[in-house]
Amino acid sequence: MKIQHYKKYFAPLLLSGLLLISAIGCTDKLDEPFEDESFTSDVDYTIGEDMILPLLGAYYGLYTRSWEEPLTLGIRGDDVNAAGDQVPMHEQDEFKYLASHWNPNSVWQLHYNDIVNTFTAMEEIEKYREAANNDALANQYLAECRTMRAYLYLNIARTFGGCIVIDQLDNIQNTPVSNKVEVMQYIVDEMNEIIPNLPAVNPNKRSDIRGGMTRFTAYAIQALAYQEMKDYQGVVSATSQIISSGEYQLSNDFYHLFKKAGKLDDEIIMEFQYSDFNQGEGDRFGFLYAPFGIGGWTPVVTGAGAGWGFYEPTMKYIEFMLDRGETVRLETSVIFTPNGIAALQSDYGTLPTWISNTNREGDIFNNNARLKFASGKHIQPSTELIPGRTSLGSNKNFIAIRYAEVLLMYAEAMTRGASSSISLSADQAVNLVRARAGLSNLSGVTTQNVLDEKFAELAMEWGTRYYDMVRTENTAELSHEGKVFTMDKAYLPFPADQVAELPQLGEGIQ
Repeated sequence: MKIQHYKKYFAPLLLSGLLLISAIGCTDKLDEPFEDESFTSDVDYTIGEDMILPLLGAYYGLYTRSWEEPLTLGIRGDDVNAAGDQVPMHEQDEFKYLASHWNPNSVWQLHYNDIVNTFTAMEEIEKYREAANNDALANQYLAECRTMRAYLYLNIARTFGGCIVIDQLDNIQNTPVSNKVEVMQYIVDEMNEIIPNLPAVNPNKRSDIRGGMTRFTAYAIQALAYQEMKDYQGVVSATSQIISSGEYQLSNDFYHLFKKAGKLDDEIIMEFQYSDFNQGEGDRFGFLYAPFGIGGWTPVVTGAGAGWGFYEPTMKYIEFMLDRGETVRLETSVIFTPNGIAALQSDYGTLPTWISNTNREGDIFNNNARLKFASGKHIQPSTELIPGRTSLGSNKNFIAIRYAEVLLMYAEAMTRGASSSISLSADQAVNLVRARAGLSNLSGVTTQNVLDEKFAELAMEWGTRYYDMVRTENTAELSHEGKVFTMDKAYLPFPADQVAELPQLGEGIQ
């Protein structure tokens, strides 16, 4: 069952010059998690069962991410090099920032677009409340919107060092800039307020919106906010709720977790849901994975789309993994080209025999002028394309938060002196992740051990490595391959286009 029509549900908005909000509506279909629903511009608030429609609109906004967003968030770590022809991204990768760079402005605009959409959705949900005659469900839907909004604020504040936290849409011009700690405290407080209203299940168990927000999504976002504030007891308190729930377990197959088989896996706490509806032509709803791909491959499936080559794992990361004896995590995270293999042999020495420019499925990755390596977590094997589909990553979901990250956040907080009410030690949490990677157990785990494990496990995923190194003020690690990082480069400047409209941004973060 699929949506047969997806028309405009929200009107365009103009938020005091901050950004032009475009309508959510388009003709794309969504099946999971939006099954058997239709959106129309004719709204009848007396139909209580339609209360879900504005919520689905908010999900659609969250899932409709532009290609530059994850790249902009990810390129400054020592796990990723900017590649391709985007000069601003190369400059940011070298910690050379300009307020006029287009891609941070896009991140700001698109995130705020969806923040505004959550407000609109919440207003619409309230209009259905009386007809729905189900306060618990209405409160759940509002909580889901607030969870999405918290995630968006988390990204903005970690990128820019702060932002404007909107409480009412009509007072944006008069709202001061909040610093990162203030934004994180806002997120913590928001999650405390709404967590009781969310379903306490794994997202894959939701029958109404499969993969949707749950109580544990909110706890994970809260834990990330606590971590940014260096409130490690708060991290343990939030992550313990997820761990003790029994709703999550690590996938037993790291490689396929990032392929089609990993959709809605028990490990996934939050992912953006996409679909080509199991049909080879017609409408689809997906993310543009081409920037992560590599041009010049020889896919098993003739005609399968190549990529742009904008996102390259670093030599530093690959050699770090080789030193650890990593196999499945390195194979999954990095695509090798012949030139990349030759450069590694020259710099590192003898390589394991399994390293190849061919993946398990038989796709061959040829030399490319833009990069020597590509991110395997973002490249779907051509054999997983439905016949008739050629777009790189068609039907591939985009993972945002995984249980492995929760375990490692918990472990780091424990090594920093936090206490836990559950019977899981830092050693045990780390070793669960290591066992899946085929590595031996550690004992007496240190904070550095955990940070190393996070580097191995979460590389190329949403800038996690960069945020960890900024939080720990590890300038030495981020200064790599000729790039020099200092803490005054931790955050991107507010985009010039936004400063022009909102003078308080020009005053900086107090």
